[in-house]
Amino acid sequence: MHSSEPAIEPPPNIVLIVADYLGYGDLGSYGATDIRTPNLDRLASQGVRFTDHYAAAPVCGPSRAALMTGQYPARLGFEVNIGRPEDGLPARRSRLVPGLKKAGYTSALFGKWHLGRGHDFEPEAHGFDRFFGFHSWTIGYHDHRTPSGEPGLYRGTRVVDEPGYLTDLLSQESVAFVEERRDTPFFLYLAYNAGLPPYQTPDMDSSRWQAAWDVNQAARADLVAMVESMDRGIGQVLQALERTGNTQRTLVVFTYDHGGRHLVRSEPLFHGFRTVWEGGIRVPLIVRWPGRLEPGSTNAQPSISMDLIATLLDAAGRSEDSEKLDGISLLPFLSGVRAPGERPFFWRHGTQKAVRVGAWKLVVDGETQLLFHLATDLGERHDLFRELPTVARRLRDALAEWERAMLEGSPG
Repeated sequence: MHSSEPAIEPPPNIVLIVADYLGYGDLGSYGATDIRTPNLDRLASQGVRFTDHYAAAPVCGPSRAALMTGQYPARLGFEVNIGRPEDGLPARRSRLVPGLKKAGYTSALFGKWHLGRGHDFEPEAHGFDRFFGFHSWTIGYHDHRTPSGEPGLYRGTRVVDEPGYLTDLLSQESVAFVEERRDTPFFLYLAYNAGLPPYQTPDMDSSRWQAAWDVNQAARADLVAMVESMDRGIGQVLQALERTGNTQRTLVVFTYDHGGRHLVRSEPLFHGFRTVWEGGIRVPLIVRWPGRLEPGSTNAQPSISMDLIATLLDAAGRSEDSEKLDGISLLPFLSGVRAPGERPFFWRHGTQKAVRVGAWKLVVDGETQLLFHLATDLGERHDLFRELPTVARRLRDALAEWERAMLEGSPG
């Protein structure tokens, strides 16, 4: 006797790849001409390339906290990078990995965590089944030491000394995980530190490793080599998906945690790291889900980090876990089920604040306010605050209302 009920489609594997400290224009598909990123460019041609995606913060820790929780850093009380051993993101605030575990996923983090250490802050406390990476804001690519010179590479909670170029090691761990989990749903969070300092290329002689911590001793060519190494590693992960027959049933997401500075190319955006100008918060986003998303398409719908969590939970069949997040699932917009709508986005970092509504963006830096129309002035060069005080007031009121809401804490 055959059942007339349709077969239940298993949830997709999920691969989330996050790069660090790079410029908006440091990928071929986003305008780079001196960096070769064929694997990421191919990923973009097979998926959706977003033009108006934003990080939740212009620095690492708060941005990554938003990626794990789906909430604004201001709501979490996590607006600056960790400075003390007792600081971190409590496991109870995590929503992504616990939600995926409910759906039967095995999860692994390979790379940068930067959300605290200790029993309540470690990746394992947040639900990851496997961790190979580092807790510091960065470590050396060759000797795997922190900026203060201490060993910084961990496998689980144990410090390890494993030879190899860090980008390659993270890629190799990811490939092995994909091949091992070929028949069961998995979540892979691959968090490279490319292109953070030190500016160490794969073939750099050990005599130059220490000097590479100084950006004034580095060159754009060093960053180029680091990014191209990352792209090769991403290509190896994508090949592993193909080899295991998982390409069609895997949702792949690539983005940055924020913008970079110094050696990066941020054009056509202005400014970068640690600022709420577009160069600090607007980042690439590439999403590939064969058979579900239109390949080779471009999407100009504004989105933010918290939307990624809601989207991944939705794809995994756990949309109920994203109901009280600060983000929304992008799947209905990408599939055409819902038309894009206008909604506000907010940022706060130190004395800087910003709000975007539609094409309008208000930047507040201390006592200075600037108003930009991003559709006609993506580089934020023409301040319209004087000419359009009513628009500025509307955005300023929205920003004030958001800050009041953040004081109330979690919506859940």
